[in-house]
Amino acid sequence: MATFPRWHGHYTRRRRVIQLGFLLVFAVLPLLDVFRFDLPAGKLHLFGAEIWLDEWTYLWLGLMFAMWLVAALSLLFGRVYCAYACPQMVFSELAHDLDALGKRIFRRAPRARAKQLARAFSLAAIALTAVLASVLFMGYFAPLGEVLYRLASFDVGLWVGAVGASLSLVAFLDLAFLREGFCRSACPYGLLQGILEDGKSLHVKFTEETGPCIECKLCARVCPMEIDIRKGAFQIECTRCGTCIDACTQVLARQQRPSLLAFDLSGFSWRGWDLKRGLVALSTVGFAVGLAWAVSQRETVSVQLAPLSSDVAVSTELAESRFLLRAANRGRQAVPVTVRAEGLPLDAQVTGLPEELVPAGSEQRFTLIVRLPETGEGGLKPFTWIVGSPVGEERFDAAVLTRGRRKS
Repeated sequence: MATFPRWHGHYTRRRRVIQLGFLLVFAVLPLLDVFRFDLPAGKLHLFGAEIWLDEWTYLWLGLMFAMWLVAALSLLFGRVYCAYACPQMVFSELAHDLDALGKRIFRRAPRARAKQLARAFSLAAIALTAVLASVLFMGYFAPLGEVLYRLASFDVGLWVGAVGASLSLVAFLDLAFLREGFCRSACPYGLLQGILEDGKSLHVKFTEETGPCIECKLCARVCPMEIDIRKGAFQIECTRCGTCIDACTQVLARQQRPSLLAFDLSGFSWRGWDLKRGLVALSTVGFAVGLAWAVSQRETVSVQLAPLSSDVAVSTELAESRFLLRAANRGRQAVPVTVRAEGLPLDAQVTGLPEELVPAGSEQRFTLIVRLPETGEGGLKPFTWIVGSPVGEERFDAAVLTRGRRKS
């Protein structure tokens, strides 16, 4: 008896290896802390860079491109994402492996207890898998080291405690009882497949040109989605996993006959390339280029300047205006920010100018104060702030309101 029956066959082995690759990526990202949402600070840590809350447009564009890419691939490959990359399917197949491992371990136990012991082992292993997956998932929102430290010291609190326990429970129930049932009945992407694909999309073709089907029905029994592919190539549940092809190949090989099932790749030929595919390909390339251009225009240093108050007299001789300067450094090194005023009288007093470097990954605020003597007629005295940083200079128009010297 094979220990892991879901690892046999050409297409099955290839699919499982790809699934392990995606599972490895899921684990490595929080382990290396290269992709993490820091919600309290309003930042996204992405491969050493920080995307701040006020520039999450980049994140939104990235998510939209990922969704568009999945939809574009569905036009070519059908529901292939479900079989090879979807976390629900990847972890479901891992749960099946744990079931098979339990049966293998307790195969020599008394028949009356073997099934119960195997199931108990499987549930325990699934519970551990659910906890580990939940801890890794929380590592996408808090440093994984901090999550593990709190767990080890029982300083769990609401975040690690209630949220982690809820995630673990949901993951356990899903992997222990639901698995592919969610994919067959509730997955929204699966329900949209009929809209995304067409008759030229990748599909499993059934043909009896080389001989009749022997009606073993093994293709239907091994299908993770519990369908009979002989009843139609474009059934909404089909994920193009190739398990049915491997089963048919295995059975008919004993009769030295070729498989009656095979992937139909005719949609990838030049004859199968139509206007819709051309427009989708062109749109995908355009979207990717636009996203790359937007990211390339991202500035690591940004400054904002706005008035705080005006017409505040500190004495009968001086008029005062205050301005708030916000300097955000999204880079990895401290940077200088310089400020000077242009167009003010020589007797103007300017205080609050930045004197220190702005640290990496932080925002500093400076209160700039301008005082002018009350001389002559009152009114608005316009001038210009010039703020310099490593990305260049920015000019901000401003003014000080004076009331004029009172006549005695």
